[in-house]
Amino acid sequence: MCNQMHEAHRRRATAHVAAPPPQPPRPSVPGQQVEEIDDESPVWTFRVMLLGSISFVFLLILNKYFLNQTAEFIMGMASTLVVLYPLGYIMGKLIPTRTVYYPMFGLEFSMNSGSFGIREYAMISIFANVGAILGVFTSYSVDWFDN
Repeated sequence: MCNQMHEAHRRRATAHVAAPPPQPPRPSVPGQQVEEIDDESPVWTFRVMLLGSISFVFLLILNKYFLNQTAEFIMGMASTLVVLYPLGYIMGKLIPTRTVYYPMFGLEFSMNSGSFGIREYAMISIFANVGAILGVFTSYSVDWFDN
């Protein structure tokens, strides 16, 4: 009788049952994923250079100024990115798409390479973050050299 029970248990354990498909960790995950990433979209565009430079200088000067006050204030990159995303989107709609050619240097580029994308936004956020960090660190280094 004992052998029969072991044999029945072995048959049930080795039965091939199709595993259910894997589920995402949370039901909202598929809605948050980017469906397609365009690898052909350019990253170093006029918009990245202009908006990134503006955010870099703005955060550098603002953090440098406010850290030398009695009530210290640090402005991070997130607050400027809230403003820069709509600006990039508007620039993508308004800037002409004509090609500019400089024969002296052999350079040819377009002022507007298409719609404002996530890759451009990521590059602008890197510019802004470096400006915010350098504004904080330069204040402390100047204080260190003054003493």
